[in-house]
Amino acid sequence: MTFQTARFAAASAAVCARDGVALRPLSDADLLEVQRDIGEARRALDALATEVAGEISARADASPGPGGIARRVGFVNAKALVADSLGGTRGEADRLARVGRALAQADAVETLALPAPDAPRAWTLVAAAVRATEITVEKAEILIETLEKLRASEELEAKFVQLAKRLRPYDLRRACSREIVLNDPAGTEEKEREQYKQRYLNLTERMDGMTVVDGLLDKVSAAQWKAWLDAQTRAMFQAKRETPGDLRTPGQMRVDAMVMLAHHALDCDATGSGVATAMVVRVDLEDLKSGVGVGTCDSLETPISVGTLRAMAVDAAILPAVMGGDSLPLDVGRAKRGATPTQRIALGERDGGCAWCHAPSSFCDVHHIVHWDHGGATDLSNLVMLCVSCHHQMHFGRWRIEVKQGEVWFTPPADVDPTRTPRKSGLAHLGLAA
Repeated sequence: MTFQTARFAAASAAVCARDGVALRPLSDADLLEVQRDIGEARRALDALATEVAGEISARADASPGPGGIARRVGFVNAKALVADSLGGTRGEADRLARVGRALAQADAVETLALPAPDAPRAWTLVAAAVRATEITVEKAEILIETLEKLRASEELEAKFVQLAKRLRPYDLRRACSREIVLNDPAGTEEKEREQYKQRYLNLTERMDGMTVVDGLLDKVSAAQWKAWLDAQTRAMFQAKRETPGDLRTPGQMRVDAMVMLAHHALDCDATGSGVATAMVVRVDLEDLKSGVGVGTCDSLETPISVGTLRAMAVDAAILPAVMGGDSLPLDVGRAKRGATPTQRIALGERDGGCAWCHAPSSFCDVHHIVHWDHGGATDLSNLVMLCVSCHHQMHFGRWRIEVKQGEVWFTPPADVDPTRTPRKSGLAHLGLAA
C-alpha cells in the first residue's frame, strides 16, 4: 500500500480550522469536540509514523552494517534513529516499528493471491483498524502479540479488534493476558513453576542512606503480598479522611505497612492495625476435579493454573471459592444493611473489582443500587462493587445502574449520551463475547 495521507489531512484540517479560537469561552460540548478532533488527528499521524518506522526497521535489518540506513547517519540501530527523529523513547520507537512491519506484512499478503506457506501470519484486520484510526498503535501492539501467541484465526482476530475498539489499553492488556492463559492452562502451570524459581528480593543501600528495593515475585507470592498491602493501604486511606494532617501518598502508606509487619515479626509490643485480610481464589468445580484449567485471584489480573491454586488453598489464610458447587445464602433481603463476606466474594466474581473502571476488589466498597434507606434489599441484584471515585461519578452524574441476568449495566444520562445506550460492565465487559 502506498503512503496515504488523506485521513490525516482531513483530521488535521478540522483542528486547524479552529486556529485562533479562545478555549476559555467554549462550552463543555465544544471543548470536548476539539479534544476528539485532536485525538483523531493524533491517531492518524501515529498511523503514518508507524508505516515509516516499519520501513526504516526493515531496511536496517536488511543492511545492518556501517552502510545501513541507521548506521550511515550515526545511529546504532533503527530504534535509536526513529526515537531521535520523533523525540520519543526507544520503547515507543520499537512499538512503531513492530506495528509498522505488521502493516507491511498485511499489505504483502493482500497483494498476493497465494502467500508463501512459510510466511508469517498477516493481521490484516488489525492493520485496517490502525489505518482507519479505530485503534491506537499501542492497542495494535497488544493485539499482535496476543494473536501471535494464540495463532489466531481471522474470526478470532476480528473479535479481538472489536475488543480493542472499546477497551482502554490497560484493560485490553488485562483481557488479552487472560485469553492467553485460558488458551493454554497446562503451559501456564509449567510457566508458573519456572517463575517461582526466578523470584528474588534485593535491598541495596545508597550512599545517602536510602535503600533501593528491587525484586521479582511469582504469582503466589505476589497475590498474598498484594492482598495484605492493599487491605492495609485501604484502611489507612479511610482513616486519612478523618485525619486532615495525614499527607501520605499510597506509596508511603505501603512502606509504613511493611514496617509495621516487620515490627510484629520482631516481637514488638505495638498493637496491630486490626485490619482483617482475606485473599480469595476462585476455580470452577470441574476444573478442580480434572486438575486442568485455570482460576482467578482478587490480587492478580491474570488467571492462575489449577495446580498452583491447589497449593495456595492449603494455607488457612486463603479462602477458596469453588464455583458450581453447593449454593450459598447470597441474598439477605432487608435483614442486614451491609453485604456479607459471602456476598462480597460473589460480587468479586461477577464484577471483577470495580464494575466500571476495573480497579482491584481491595479498593472497592459494596454499594446498594437502590439505597437501603429507600427500601433497597441487600441482595446481589441490588448490589454493585465500585471504587470511591466511580461511586461518586455514578451517583452525582446521574448514571443508572442495573443488574440483568447476573451482568451489570450502566446507562449514562442524556447529557453524556443522548441515546442513553446501556453499557455492559463488570468482568463481562472484558470478555471477547461482550
